[in-house]
Amino acid sequence: MNLPAQLFPGDLLWLANALFAVLFGKALWRIRFSALLANQWRVHALVGLTIWVFLFWQLSAGVRPGFNFHLIGATLLLLLFGRNVALVLLSLVMLASFVRTGFDLLALGLNGLIMIALPVYFSERVLFFTQRNLPKNLFMFVLGNGFACAGVAMLLVVLTASFSLAALTPYTWDNVLHNYLVFSPVIVLVEAFTNGVLTTAFTVFAPQCVLHFNDKEYLQGK
Repeated sequence: MNLPAQLFPGDLLWLANALFAVLFGKALWRIRFSALLANQWRVHALVGLTIWVFLFWQLSAGVRPGFNFHLIGATLLLLLFGRNVALVLLSLVMLASFVRTGFDLLALGLNGLIMIALPVYFSERVLFFTQRNLPKNLFMFVLGNGFACAGVAMLLVVLTASFSLAALTPYTWDNVLHNYLVFSPVIVLVEAFTNGVLTTAFTVFAPQCVLHFNDKEYLQGK
């Protein structure tokens, strides 16, 4: 993740910026701030998780530009706050991380599409699929939508970033494989575990913070 601007064509970066700006603008416009702020539990969770996500985005590991890993937290934020808040919050965290590290802001759009939009929209699609087609119970929610979905979402991010690096930069597939993909199982498992544990904790101890969890639907009569 954190794909550097210097590795990619300028036209591609500007196109990615335009696309991501549209997604960000639509998400910001559709946030129901009154409903969000009316739930004090969710506000406290939002503030705490914003700090948590920002700190974890700073703990990245890598060997070359573009070949670095860090946790994202997209699935957790989607389950707690919905797509729009998750996308806007992660975008602000990404911007703050770029400013803090001096990362070229021209790469915001490309990184936003891969690291934010992709896992957020994927997690939402998985959530809607499970709600429509699978039994509603607590274990399905935390294991399926929390653990498994977060891991697959991170895997999609890693594969998309790998393809972008191999197809659009001077790096070859061998470079990507030996410096990036070989380490991907670790970050996938850590992302799945972290999102799953926090999803479980919020669902069990503070279900009023979880937008997409209704205890009457998931627990009543189970």
